[in-house]
Amino acid sequence: MKPIIVKASTEFNTSAEELKCKFNKYQKNQETETTHHYSEASAAWIIRGCIDYFDQLDNDFLGMGNGSGIPDMKADYFANNLYRLYNAMQFLGKSWKLDYQILDEFNILRDIRTLIVHSGEQLMTIESLELEDYKNSQLLRIVSSKENDSPIHLKYFNNESLAKMDYWLEIGSDKHDQSKKRNLATVDYHLQNESYCDQTICLKAVDIRNIVLTEIENFINSASKVKLVKISRKLPDTKVVIVKEGNKVDFDKIAQLVSKDLRGGYFIENGIEHWNGFGLKRLMEYTKMSSKISEEARNFICERIVNVMSNYWDVYRNRNIPDEEVPDLDIRKVFLDFTPDFNKKHYLEDEKLFSHIAPYFNTKERNDSTDISYLAMFINEINRALDIEFNLEQSVDGLVCDYIIESIEKQFNNF
Repeated sequence: MKPIIVKASTEFNTSAEELKCKFNKYQKNQETETTHHYSEASAAWIIRGCIDYFDQLDNDFLGMGNGSGIPDMKADYFANNLYRLYNAMQFLGKSWKLDYQILDEFNILRDIRTLIVHSGEQLMTIESLELEDYKNSQLLRIVSSKENDSPIHLKYFNNESLAKMDYWLEIGSDKHDQSKKRNLATVDYHLQNESYCDQTICLKAVDIRNIVLTEIENFINSASKVKLVKISRKLPDTKVVIVKEGNKVDFDKIAQLVSKDLRGGYFIENGIEHWNGFGLKRLMEYTKMSSKISEEARNFICERIVNVMSNYWDVYRNRNIPDEEVPDLDIRKVFLDFTPDFNKKHYLEDEKLFSHIAPYFNTKERNDSTDISYLAMFINEINRALDIEFNLEQSVDGLVCDYIIESIEKQFNNF
């Protein structure tokens, strides 16, 4: 049969780094709360590794052939990496619901992989090499261009394109003809019947590289065309959950609506519902009920909370705005321009306040648990910073609210 030269049907002009960047981008776009991150991560890792491997493929990629009867370790490594790549793309393609076409020349490489890995086994599933009538196909020889004494060099000596190949794979196929109608006197029966077939596959590393990377690029491009359909929930207008006149915010209603996903910063861990809006609600209720706070500070705190929540809800409802741009409702950030600086502010306020000192301040179910050592350190620092005597007699959540209120009162008094 006529030798098969495995060549890329299209030119690959993208660098390996650009290809990996595109893949990383599309992989991230596919990630949602319902995707299988662990299993998909393994397949994605294989694809990135194969991009590097095939990009750096040299002209010795199958080793020294199979003169010893078995393929070189390099040939097995090449074949297994090709198989891993195909399986990873098939898995992710199914998981991501992609529709992409496998190149004919890539299917030839898959058949070559089968011939290398399963040599010695009866192979009846060689699909791309026009061998469908044969009951068994076997890898006979892998001949390297470095084997100068091989007869195949003489065979293609006068054919410039075939002589410049890196490898020639000789494939033998057999129809296993056992026809009972055969006349045994016909000595050339098998020749006439084409019972046997010898086929040569010619390979060059640069073409293999282009084929595989083009296949990966096709896979990635098909991923980029998939538009993730996000379920759009009908959410009430801001005026339904927030009434600026009277400083009213329906925190419970908003919490119920944002608790369906992670977009609004609402999450459940160990059965405890966390949301920074609960902290603002606690501060707002404490402010309205406190008899020690000035009217000016009370109105200011309530109005700021209402404005922050109004902005939060407007942004949350707009799905065109990325999740990371939804405003943070953490009271430390909402009132950052009022709280004082002190020596251990980052350590006590940023790191320990809501992890050890008041761990349930931003949770739905209130619990006045605290780490007394960190609490004492915090009180000592804010006493000095604000020149006010806080104490351990009140609730921990109340202490946090008083810290915000007194910080605002102090600034108001200084103007």
